[in-house]
Amino acid sequence: MSDGDGLDYASSGVDIDLEAASVASLIGALSKSVRKSGTPGAPVDLPGGFGGLVEFGDNLLALATDGVGSKLQIANELGQLAGVGIDCMAMNVNDLLCVGAEPIAFVDYVAIPKPDPAVHAALGASLSSAAARARVTLAGGETASLPGIVKELDLSGTALGWLP
Repeated sequence: MSDGDGLDYASSGVDIDLEAASVASLIGALSKSVRKSGTPGAPVDLPGGFGGLVEFGDNLLALATDGVGSKLQIANELGQLAGVGIDCMAMNVNDLLCVGAEPIAFVDYVAIPKPDPAVHAALGASLSSAAARARVTLAGGETASLPGIVKELDLSGTALGWLP
């Protein structure tokens, strides 16, 4: 995408440099895990920043969280929500695959200024289609109506995978 067509991150209000600095600050402030190596939940160091790995008995569990992001601005404006659940699932499942994990479950987070049955039905259908394609269980999620916090629909999710 070019800067002239209004479809870049900056035009959607995202400052990539500020985003990178903010993420670095968050990571710097996070404490190390209290779980020690050899115990369930102990972290596994992994370069790349895709999925996070933790020990779980003789296996590893992988977690990935991602959202649809600024693509939702376009989907909201066009009223084209049929693909946003698929996009959300795909971003998360891809992050698990990048660390060698088999995706097994997914939970979603929907934030919306006010409930809208048609919007929720479109999201549910899209997420269900995505789960079938990815062969993962939709294990639950959260729907939050937040009129004082969000101005338009936001969708994110977390995928769980395992490495036997």
